Order: sequence, then structure tokens, then C-alpha cells
Amino acid sequence: MTYSPTIFTSDQLPAMDRVRAQFLDRLRECELELNSSKIQNIFEAEIDIAKKRKFIDDRTDLSVLRLKLESVVLEKVAARLKCFEDDLNEGINDLRESIKSVNKTVDILTTIKNVTGIIARILVIL
Repeated sequence: MTYSPTIFTSDQLPAMDRVRAQFLDRLRECELELNSSKIQNIFEAEIDIAKKRKFIDDRTDLSVLRLKLESVVLEKVAARLKCFEDDLNEGINDLRESIKSVNKTVDILTTIKNVTGIIARILVIL
């Protein structure tokens, strides 16, 4: 994927606001699922303390980055989200799939990290 420093007109902002809202809604859904008792119980049963800690840290990173993403100026976020739309969609879909198949804690940790990495890239270039 290549970065395109596209300038959007005010006519395009309502549509871009919907894109932003959809991404944030989907991230919130993932965040709620990661805080569910089902996922929590799986990680509490995990023997590897490092995995437990990593899960908590990565889940917290996801929450913090989502909050930062929500608080950034709309026009800039919308433009960057558009540039990273495919990556972010894929990351969120992967995260949701790994949450659904909770048998593999490593998959959940990996996909949380992938999604937070994409969000961090969006925030860095703002």
C-alpha cells in the first residue's frame, strides 16, 4: 500500500466521518470482547505468566490507542484512515476471528499487536 497525501473537501467529510465512526465502533466491539469473561477466563487459566501480562498490556494499548484515535482532529484522522483502510479492516477482521477462536492465546496476542501497530502508524503521521 502506498501513502497518498490526498486533500479532502468538506463535501467528503460526512462520508469520511462515517468511515471513522465505523472503524471506531468495530474497535470498541473488539475491546469489549477482549474484556469479556470468556476471554478473561482463558487468559486467567493460561500457565505462562508472560502471556498473561502481554495480554493485559496489549489489551490496554488497544484501548489507549483507540481513545487517542477518537480524540484526534477529524479531518486528519479521516484522511489517514482512508489511506490505511485496507490494513485496518484486515487487522480488525483478524482480531475478531482470533477472539472467536479463543483456543489460541498466541493468535489473540498477535492480532491485538497488529491492530495497535496500524493505529499507531495512523497516529504517528498525524
